[in-house]
Amino acid sequence: MPLAWAPHGNSWPTGVLGTGGGVQWITTAFDTYCLTFARGLEIGELVRRMGDDPGAIREGLSADEAMDWSYEKGLVARLGSCGGWAFALEHWSAEGMERGALRDVSRGTEAVVYLDGGAPPRWFLYAEDGRVLGDFEPGWGAPQLGGDDPGRLVPAMREVGLLLTDGTAAPDVDAETKILDMGERHFGLGLPREAVEHGTLAAVSFAPF
Repeated sequence: MPLAWAPHGNSWPTGVLGTGGGVQWITTAFDTYCLTFARGLEIGELVRRMGDDPGAIREGLSADEAMDWSYEKGLVARLGSCGGWAFALEHWSAEGMERGALRDVSRGTEAVVYLDGGAPPRWFLYAEDGRVLGDFEPGWGAPQLGGDDPGRLVPAMREVGLLLTDGTAAPDVDAETKILDMGERHFGLGLPREAVEHGTLAAVSFAPF
């Protein structure tokens, strides 16, 4: 059984570092996911802001091991860091979608959340400094976008083809790929594919121990 990860002094483990290979590949690797990114945070701080104890972080778990642990605990996220963003990848839960936690995660920085539950709806959230600025399911036009300032995302949505020039939703697009593409282009998001798909990452359970 993996051991609990304890802090060394005031420093928490940084996990997997690298520039990554974008995020669009995740659609071919996993049927479901909730993926939370936070710019510039250490992994332990991301976990704390998501409502758990950084001292409960465990050493590297594969996707299969995380699944086994989730049978026991229910809510498990694998953790890492890539290209200046910490991330929490939930394969079978969606704690990252909780708006209060997302506001905490984004305090003093930015946060992005993707949800694919295996079938529509698929969802995208963007928060900055404690405010959820963009909140939408692909397929909405610009007037229907949620959040405190969804217009911030409109240029990026047009760039990747989610919106037409008049602000209406583009028909017949691969919405999941398009919102992931937007994350790559607009926010520079990436994941270390080998570690996420075939290797091990740190992990934490959001269920009470």
